[in-house]
Amino acid sequence: MRHGEKRFARRYAPTLKPKSGWPELTALIDVLFLILLFFALSGSFVRVSGIGVELPRMQAPSVASVERFVVTIAPPESPGKPCQLFFQDKLMSADMLRQHFFKLKDTGSRASVIICADRRVPFETVTRVMAAAEEADISSFIALAPPDAKRETRFEQ
Repeated sequence: MRHGEKRFARRYAPTLKPKSGWPELTALIDVLFLILLFFALSGSFVRVSGIGVELPRMQAPSVASVERFVVTIAPPESPGKPCQLFFQDKLMSADMLRQHFFKLKDTGSRASVIICADRRVPFETVTRVMAAAEEADISSFIALAPPDAKRETRFEQ
């Protein structure tokens, strides 16, 4: 130490003072709203049909698309009758469904069809709907229930 120097001669008074009371809740509320917004936007936007069907269980990757349309195939009401086809919950024949697919193609938008077929529906019926969508150049996907579901999954509103 040099002559005349005092060690720690100057002391600075801190300008920060401890705050008492409740903390500001604005930042906490902002974070909670951001988390809520994240969960709302990350959820599925697939419009689920109001027709009750039992989906087969199978592992499949998730699919994302721009516009989704739901085709529900319900088993026939009585043996010997054809399966019931619903496009966006409207009952229609196979020819009407094909016409709707071509109308979607003519709009020029990227559309995809999600097929919710009951597990009792013959596979031939499902493939005919997929072929009609392919004919109209629309991608189609089959809805499946996860294999580890505890109870029967039914899509109803």
